[in-house]
Amino acid sequence: MDEPRARVLLEDLEWTLQQYIRRHQITHDEYRKATDILVATVRAGEESLLFDVFLEAAATDVDNIAKPGSLAAIEGPFYLTGAPVLQPPYRLPQRPDENGEELIFAGTVTDAGGTPLAGAELDMWQADANGHYSNIHPDVPAFNLRGRFHTAADGTFEVRTILPPPYEIPKAGPTGTVLHALGRHFYRPAHLHLKVSHPGHEQLTSQLYFAGGEWLYSDVANAVRGELVVELSKHEDRLCARYDFALASRQPNAHPGTPGIV
Repeated sequence: MDEPRARVLLEDLEWTLQQYIRRHQITHDEYRKATDILVATVRAGEESLLFDVFLEAAATDVDNIAKPGSLAAIEGPFYLTGAPVLQPPYRLPQRPDENGEELIFAGTVTDAGGTPLAGAELDMWQADANGHYSNIHPDVPAFNLRGRFHTAADGTFEVRTILPPPYEIPKAGPTGTVLHALGRHFYRPAHLHLKVSHPGHEQLTSQLYFAGGEWLYSDVANAVRGELVVELSKHEDRLCARYDFALASRQPNAHPGTPGIV
């Protein structure tokens, strides 16, 4: 973000919050309680969780305005760089006794015009059968169910994993305090996370959900969009899901806030 744009955004945020305080007659005690919650998110190790729950989906919607290619989705707070590069046949790293029903996830990666992209990288991560993420929850081995793999010459890919469950986000900390005050539940529907990239194209952050899944229409993060919901099918007694990604070409010198250019 360049300095002039940062100044415009910050000054508008300052004015908006000041008007909010005056409109609702926020007392100093109420103001301090609110800032204490924000500080507590960092101290509790929740970092961006509070903001991701309430605001990330809206920012992602702005990115999707008139954008070519596949719909972008929220990243969430549990992405990590440095996931292992896998070798075909692709299978996300798992414990020998990994719980959960096997899922075969397949599809293609193309450019926005439909031309297959060979060697596109898919960086994939997900929760285990208990709703826990590796490198986040101490009961899960490092980089379990996290891995990077690549498309074939025809732009296709296939990876074996497990079907993730819906799960509750952390509710004992500051984010939980806010959700409790609003009377909301803490559940996210089952989903797969991916970042898809290829030279000369914009990286796509995706989050895919499953048709008919629990909490699909009341996601605590309000992040489910129809274009991100995939069907589950059975093939030879295995669950299968498919999604085809289309990447927008990278636009040099594009302003990050320009609609339709990411």
